[in-house]
Amino acid sequence: MWEKIRKNFEKGLDSLKWFTVFLAERTKAETSMARLLYESNKLEKKIDEVYRDIGKRIFDLREKGEKIKLKDPIILQGLDEIVRLRQEIEDCKSKSRELGKPNI
Repeated sequence: MWEKIRKNFEKGLDSLKWFTVFLAERTKAETSMARLLYESNKLEKKIDEVYRDIGKRIFDLREKGEKIKLKDPIILQGLDEIVRLRQEIEDCKSKSRELGKPNI
């Protein structure tokens, strides 16, 4: 009788250990996903700032009566920055999706 109780107790402990490890891994993955999504949102805000800078540059050129050209160094730099930031955002989202996949 005591042997049966001991075996059931050990089975219960094994199940508890498995659940604890599973929960710890899921929590770690969810935290990493949240961190990546937060980083993605920060990058989106940077893109908005670059849009604002490009728009300000175009408005300044127009205000001065100069011809608006896409070859302007400030505008080109902004466009390159947007492409780079969008790639970083896509990388963050891709990593987040990978973390969200169950490990079976």
